[in-house]
Amino acid sequence: MDKTLAVFVLLLTVFTFFLPAISKKAASRLWRLVYMAPLLFCVILAPFPGWDIGNAGIYVAAVLVMTELFSEKQKLRNGISAAAAVSVIASMVYMSASPLYHRVDYLADFENGFATMKEHYVLTEEKGIDWDELYSEYRPQFEQATLKQDRYLCNAGWTKFAQEFYDGHVGYIVDDEKTKAELYAGLYGNDYGLSMLRLSDGRYVAVNVEGCGQSFSILDPGEDYEDIEEYMEEDAEENVLQLKEAGLHNGSVITAWNGRPVEELYDQIEAYLSSYPDRRNEEFYLPVYAAGIGGDNVEISFINDEGRECSVTAKKLGAYYPRLFTTIEKLDKGMNISNLDWRMVGEKTALLRIDSMAYDMASYTGADYSEMTEELRAMLDALNEGGVERLIFDLRMNGGGSPFMVGAVVSLFAPEGEHVISYNAQINEKEVRFERGADGKYIKGEPTTYVGEDLWAGREIILLVNAETVSAGDMMTYLMAEYPNVTIMGFTGSNSSCQAVSQIQLKTGSLSYSAVPNLDEEGELIIDTRTDHVSRVPVDHFIPLTEEAVRIIYDEDGDYVLDYALKF
Repeated sequence: MDKTLAVFVLLLTVFTFFLPAISKKAASRLWRLVYMAPLLFCVILAPFPGWDIGNAGIYVAAVLVMTELFSEKQKLRNGISAAAAVSVIASMVYMSASPLYHRVDYLADFENGFATMKEHYVLTEEKGIDWDELYSEYRPQFEQATLKQDRYLCNAGWTKFAQEFYDGHVGYIVDDEKTKAELYAGLYGNDYGLSMLRLSDGRYVAVNVEGCGQSFSILDPGEDYEDIEEYMEEDAEENVLQLKEAGLHNGSVITAWNGRPVEELYDQIEAYLSSYPDRRNEEFYLPVYAAGIGGDNVEISFINDEGRECSVTAKKLGAYYPRLFTTIEKLDKGMNISNLDWRMVGEKTALLRIDSMAYDMASYTGADYSEMTEELRAMLDALNEGGVERLIFDLRMNGGGSPFMVGAVVSLFAPEGEHVISYNAQINEKEVRFERGADGKYIKGEPTTYVGEDLWAGREIILLVNAETVSAGDMMTYLMAEYPNVTIMGFTGSNSSCQAVSQIQLKTGSLSYSAVPNLDEEGELIIDTRTDHVSRVPVDHFIPLTEEAVRIIYDEDGDYVLDYALKF
């Protein structure tokens, strides 16, 4: 609320109430200017904070007072002034009571969130976190967000802050869709009609190109990206096929971006959609983010179908984030069936889709997954009777969940005998922190175990993973990597984040962080990467990203990873 404007107009309306009596004692035509003053103040002051519907009562009051110029009746003028004063007061009451007009102290929110995370984040030593340096870097941004009341600055600050940890469990979630779209549009750059990937042979290629195959279209974004229209350029429809008309399509080799090698764009990337703790995973996705970097237009050099290098000047179509999202989704998506659903994907191959480690609400809040285990056991019996020889677990984009469900699933396939999922860490309840020993390691507590039944002994199991296989999905991959009949594969490895999570509620959203350690036999933290950004979850076979893969994924909307696994 513009308090200056409200106070000025209110005082003037009160003054005009008494003005008829005053003007009789000191007659002058100049008094008439007083009736125009409220409207004059509105015209001068209102544009600075911006015309606001919440100020409607003030604007109405200014017009009402001006109408007193056309009346010579004192009682009517008094009535109009009184009505104008009530109108201003109504606006002031509304805007004072409405949460839309409360000043948000983003800096205080940062101070509280930062202090909480600093005290309770359990990977400070392992990740090499310098809290003082982070505070010095990010405090000014939240100070500016408070000064300017800029929600975007605040959200962008938290998003970038969270990714400093290279921890899939440290993340910032915005609390409303409109603000989220504004954040994504600001962070991820401009849409020029394509994304990019780096093939396994080192060449950069265009993917998800506007107008080609099954690529995303900015003119038909779908209900998930309805907000994109707000960020589209006026001439987007006119330029939407600019790349296709120039001969650039899915799979075209990109040789330069504004005259520079693609890898030189990486230092301009502001943020990722999610954290990539493993350096290899991060490097795999970098070209996707690089395709949003540039101004109103970019010059893209590429190899055309005749084998000649040529260029096209691509104009900005709008915000890049929907194409960015869909590029990664097409690359990473698993089979589109329900969680814990089975499908035959070959004559003697069955696939189990696990996109989250959750069975039902009752089991998720506890540790009893016996009902689920019995269902899986019955299915395995049926597969055995049907002559199935190979299983594929589709863990792509598995968002995590209960470690107890992990134990319940893997117990059916683990070698016979007792196995440890992880050990907890000893806690100092008085100081509310986990104890470290003289060697700097957490002190190992009690184990969580499961008993293996080896119901698929001697037959092959393949786990499909990607960088969005996180938390309990990471844990299942980590545990099954030890089984002799399991092969783990994907374009990338799993996320490499597995400590238990807590959450801080902020004024603009929520911040999650790793809060409870999971340890191995030696007292080391399992799975999570350290300062080397190297995954501790093995991958047996990295699937090559080839021109054929690009064609199948972006032209045909096919599942190249599954097809590859079936041929493996």
